Parts: sequence; structure tokens; C-alpha cells
Amino acid sequence: MRYERAIAISKRHIELLVLVGAGSYSSSALAEKLGISEQTVYRDILFLKRQGYPIQSVRLPAKWAYQIASGQEPSRRSEGRRHQ
Repeated sequence: MRYERAIAISKRHIELLVLVGAGSYSSSALAEKLGISEQTVYRDILFLKRQGYPIQSVRLPAKWAYQIASGQEPSRRSEGRRHQ
């Protein structure tokens, strides 16, 4: 069961990265698209940032949104941790 949960979380992280990479989504929009709470979005974004993904919060005219920082790649140190 723990293994299945870990796989589900990994898949959610991938979906989150795809969405954040594709556009500027607010935490509430991400939560709605993924069927999770905003708190889970915050927790997942923090986890992904700590893993080296260059996710940033940006202020748009009507909201805050997440984006991948332009021209940045995940750091090498964290890439190795993800593949181990």
C-alpha cells in the first residue's frame, strides 16, 4: 500500500510540473485541476523546489501564479537524488 501511495504522489508531482511548465497557474487552479487541496499544492511545490526544480511565484495582474523560472534547469545535485 505504501508503494502505491508513493507512486500516486510521484505521478501527481509530474502532473504538477507539466502544468506549471505549460503556463501560469495559481495554487487554487492547480488544486482544482489535480483534484487536491491548496495546502497539498503548497507542500508539493515546496518539495519540488527542494529537489532543484526552478519553480517561482510571480505576481500577475489579477493573481499570484507559479511558473518555471525561464532559462533554468534543475540543479545537478538534486537530479542525482531524484534518479537514485
